[in-house]
Amino acid sequence: MSAQDYVALNGVLLFVLLALVVFAYGTYKRYRSMDATATSRIRSAAQGYVELKGLAEFLPNDVIVSPFSNSRCVWYHCTIDRQQRSGKRTSWSNILDLCSEHLFRIVDETGECVVDPDFAHVVPETRKTWYGHDTDAKSRPPAKTVHVSFGNHKYRFRELLIRPATEIYALGWFRTVYSNPAEEYIDKRVEQRVADWRLQPQKHLGRFDVDGDGTIRKDEWQNIYAAARREVQREIHDEAKPQHVLASAEDKNSPFILSAIPEESLVRRKKWMSHGAVLAAFLIFTALILIYSARPWI
Repeated sequence: MSAQDYVALNGVLLFVLLALVVFAYGTYKRYRSMDATATSRIRSAAQGYVELKGLAEFLPNDVIVSPFSNSRCVWYHCTIDRQQRSGKRTSWSNILDLCSEHLFRIVDETGECVVDPDFAHVVPETRKTWYGHDTDAKSRPPAKTVHVSFGNHKYRFRELLIRPATEIYALGWFRTVYSNPAEEYIDKRVEQRVADWRLQPQKHLGRFDVDGDGTIRKDEWQNIYAAARREVQREIHDEAKPQHVLASAEDKNSPFILSAIPEESLVRRKKWMSHGAVLAAFLIFTALILIYSARPWI
């Protein structure tokens, strides 16, 4: 082997070794996070990193469809790859990648939580692959999961879906938010509250007559409006319906996982993948040591 080919071989092996180490670490981190986090109910979930299980559903008055097959789904990932030939070698290069950014919700017996799938590691419910001679994916999506190509097709289409009413396992950052009404709305309610108090001055305004002369002075009216605003704001807070949201953590160090397969199966799969990657990395590292002992790089 020439020196140039020898260096190239070692470079490829080192790159594969590094990729396997990174993959093994990421997979190990995911399954350890799943193992270490207990399942929470939506209504009683703590603020922060949680694990949820429930049915995937659309948001009210919302419908999501896949851009390829027009299938109803809560999440999709669609790609088109173009075949490239170089001599006897054939490869595929991506020319289109569409990943759903639509919000959907997880529902359990205690409540519901809105899911923002951005930056999530998603394990889909269905996977479809098919081939064609042009980029019109809508004309030939198959009914079955995988369509095997026997012809010389130039384009490959892939569609990953999570459908409504699918049992979802989710691991991510949970927070509860409240809607903030406009200041104009608060001002109107304060004016209405003061107007109601004026109708019964002895009951509501007497406590603000500090000097007891039966007349409300300008500074006392300021106290009345301030008290009315505090009362209105307290009522708005009590009336506000909390909205639970699950998304990726801001620091991005905690895995964000959405899976359409059960937790136990997912943990088992990730564990085997992590162990397999470690074993492959060890074999490549051993091969590099043996190659170097037989013929040093430099």
